Amino acid sequence: LISIFARPTIGKTWLCVKIAAVAMMHGYRTLFVTMEMPQQEIAMRLDIVLAKMHGFNLSHTALRKGDGLNEEEYKKFLDVLKNRHLLVCDHIAQEEITLNSVKMLVRKHKPGLVVLDGIHLLGLEGGNRAIWEKMFALFYGLKSFCRSNKIACVVSTQANRSAHNLYSPPKIKDVAFGDALIQASDVAFSMSMREGEEKQRVVQIQKYRDGILPAEYVVLDWDVDTGIIKERNEL
Repeated sequence: LISIFARPTIGKTWLCVKIAAVAMMHGYRTLFVTMEMPQQEIAMRLDIVLAKMHGFNLSHTALRKGDGLNEEEYKKFLDVLKNRHLLVCDHIAQEEITLNSVKMLVRKHKPGLVVLDGIHLLGLEGGNRAIWEKMFALFYGLKSFCRSNKIACVVSTQANRSAHNLYSPPKIKDVAFGDALIQASDVAFSMSMREGEEKQRVVQIQKYRDGILPAEYVVLDWDVDTGIIKERNEL
């Protein structure tokens, strides 16, 4: 279980999109469950990131607004990307998406990777619970299911208001809704902006269960309008 947490507006959904895009490029069947926004919004973000990875130059703003888009370039990209190995889900034939809903989708589509954007918004069967009890059940329920099915899962959630400095990566104590995320995660990242660099983000490793920590943090080039989300060669 890999988790990402950040304050709103930092861009954790875009990072989830990039992770899904990389998995797709390597041929992994990917299930992207979004609790944060409609399926169409995620699909447009995926298109922009994947287009850049394939060498096309498109704009998320132009695609979203339908104004100024290079239609010929977009058509060429779609022809290249006919086999996506991807399912995006923002709803299911129930009142809300729940942990059991996600399990059902995994059993049906047998993905190699699950990306769940906004796990704190996921429903849980079994009646009302305190939020910390709910999050504990969600994280450990998902972790146990993924382990038994031998699939990787990336989840995102929010940092709480104590992480008020947008230019400092949130710490373990700043995870919203209790520390179940950190306890259950094998790897946990936090994200922040980089002061003075609008088109960069800092991703800091807050937990790394096995092996030697590869790096304390990395800096990403970050121009999501053109689909650029990549690690910088130097800090």
